[in-house]
Amino acid sequence: MMDKTFRVFRCATACLAWLAIAGFVSAAEPAMEGVRDIGNRRELFVDSHLVERLDGGAGRVLHRPQPREVAIVHDAAWEGNVCYYHTVFRDDDRYRMYYRGMHSGPRTSHPKARGHEVVCYAESRDGIRWTKPTLGLYEFDGSKQNNIIWAGVGTHNFVPFKDSNPACRPAAKYKAVAATHEGLYVLKSADAIHWSLIKDRPVVTAGHFDSQNLAFFDSVRGTYVEYQRGFVNGVRAIMTATSRDFLNWTQPRFLTYSDDRNIHLYTNQVTQYHRAPHILLSFPKRLVPGRNPSRHKYTGVSDVLLMTSRDGVRFDRWEDAFLRPGRQSERWVNRNNFLAWGIVETPSGLPGVQAELSMYSIEGYYTGDDCRMRRYTLRPDGFVSVRAPLSGGELLTRPLVFSMPADGVSRTPEDNGPRSLTVETKRPLRGGGSMRFDRPTILTLDKTRNLGRQATLAVRVRAVPVGVRRLFSTYNGASTNPLELFFDINSGGVIGAGGKHSIRFDYNGVLVGALFTDVGDWSRRVDPDTVHHLAATWDDGQVTIYFDGRKVGAGGQAGGGDLKFREGDLRFGEDYPPTPLDNEPFLGVFDDLLVLRRVLSATEVAELVSSPETARCLRPSEPGILLTMEDPNRPLVDVLSGDGRQSAADPAAGQSGEVELRVNFATSAAGSLKCEIQDEMGKPVDGFSLKDCDELFGDSIERSISWRGNRELKSLVGRRLRLRFELKDADLYSLRFGR
Repeated sequence: MMDKTFRVFRCATACLAWLAIAGFVSAAEPAMEGVRDIGNRRELFVDSHLVERLDGGAGRVLHRPQPREVAIVHDAAWEGNVCYYHTVFRDDDRYRMYYRGMHSGPRTSHPKARGHEVVCYAESRDGIRWTKPTLGLYEFDGSKQNNIIWAGVGTHNFVPFKDSNPACRPAAKYKAVAATHEGLYVLKSADAIHWSLIKDRPVVTAGHFDSQNLAFFDSVRGTYVEYQRGFVNGVRAIMTATSRDFLNWTQPRFLTYSDDRNIHLYTNQVTQYHRAPHILLSFPKRLVPGRNPSRHKYTGVSDVLLMTSRDGVRFDRWEDAFLRPGRQSERWVNRNNFLAWGIVETPSGLPGVQAELSMYSIEGYYTGDDCRMRRYTLRPDGFVSVRAPLSGGELLTRPLVFSMPADGVSRTPEDNGPRSLTVETKRPLRGGGSMRFDRPTILTLDKTRNLGRQATLAVRVRAVPVGVRRLFSTYNGASTNPLELFFDINSGGVIGAGGKHSIRFDYNGVLVGALFTDVGDWSRRVDPDTVHHLAATWDDGQVTIYFDGRKVGAGGQAGGGDLKFREGDLRFGEDYPPTPLDNEPFLGVFDDLLVLRRVLSATEVAELVSSPETARCLRPSEPGILLTMEDPNRPLVDVLSGDGRQSAADPAAGQSGEVELRVNFATSAAGSLKCEIQDEMGKPVDGFSLKDCDELFGDSIERSISWRGNRELKSLVGRRLRLRFELKDADLYSLRFGR
């Protein structure tokens, strides 16, 4: 078979030649050979399609699904120990499962129920707990009280699917293939329960059919495809054919692979991955016929491989097993470990975690009175990742272009990413609302980089847990550099000065604190309901600290000059990078956040504390920022207009973009992920360098990358770019450009 890369090259060259003739390509415009146009598609790392180079300790890693509970036991009389060839798919508000009901050998529970072969049906509302509905369609042992849905031709390997073809007629909304030794028959159903033959003779006859042959509508290629068994070089192999109408099929041809291993592939389980339908995933059962640790009468053991394809014919094949037999002895018996056809999303049992991928695998085949399907789970997109150790590694992509999302495409919520700011309206500190930080969060206060020779910083708080908590900061960790500031607290303990202070103000060598003995323990554990007020003033180098309106600390000396900051605008809640977001974060409820460009006197501070609604010391025309959160729908509105209405925002969340780079990733507590956007020649794009990138850490299925708070990539649409990822103890599973 012609190598796919060469086909792409030939096609691209031909297209460019035509465009050049038509006058659309200028001599100055470089060719598109080798450039990956990924549009807004989600790209996984199951193959090397996007990977140009992996440096340092980075490499692609195959992940394995984790065993969960037994999903269903095939213990009915019409089922048995060789129920097989399962199909699972989600259909709106329910999950559907189809399988062969059959038993082999002696049977204790139903001694007379042997030698049958029927098609059975089960369903679930969550993909975890399955039921077998009584359908009353087919008689078994004198009764129709069973879940049998087909007893006609092809019961050995009946495999259905929901037809996604836009031209599909309602009467054939569900289709199926089923086989005898003659070939592949096709069936239809309007409700997924009542089935009939579309044609009374097979539509595909070339090949072998004693396996789980399957078909579906490929939404990317716009055609029906089928995958079936064949034999080549003495081993079980996979063939494929296509059809426009589900009745007339091309001559089947064998798949080709990225390696030349001659191995038995017992089933194929080819499916479009629903989160990236341009990628075909396959989970064939690899049969090793010579091994028989259980001394069963039928030799052979099995595991499951992962294969992937972008054209449906050539597959990249991983050598290591995707699903191993594991420690259960029965899974080392012939024909066990088969995976059902179908990947579905199901709810996760972990608190705060949303969906996960579920797959179902057989165990107990050929052993005892029945067999079972066990559910296995994997994170979305979690088949393969690019991984690097804590010492670091890098991924460089091939040149790529991306596009704008189509009009009307809704924004996908971020998973475990920066959360929307929480406004407390049930128990605000005062007025209509207050802000609550339940997790490390930052507010950056616009146009506060230089506050002048006189300034006041103040905030009203409640329910602050014990620990060092940053209030205001332009500090980036380690020793305090010139022109850095932090104003912090410990509501139930001490900070600095050998363990004496519980409130501290440090700027440019001026360090002033309030003693714990003068402030006391007002933390959430002992004082969860009382509202407290903290303030500090800067007067040309002289600092005064107030707690609940009374002076508790003073120091410094005149001549200190302007209160200006090297790192940037003043922040509330935490420091600047490289200090991590959860270093000493503010947690609790706060209100009346004030940054004023003048010094409030002791009398004015006391007035601000005792009567904030009517305090005459603050005029609306004053220069500075005051966030009163009176409007819960617009809590970050500055009510002081003296130097213009200034903004406050969470830089971790960044400004939403019309098109963003979104990633599925996971790190350790110490790990991180950063990305640099380069031009086609490898030069960092201005504003999108590795230094500009805001560090990501955590575990998220959908998170946007930002560069100094900027997530908008609209200006880069259509440009030929490379992505350079720096990973430290991190996994990168997928990426996409979208919203």
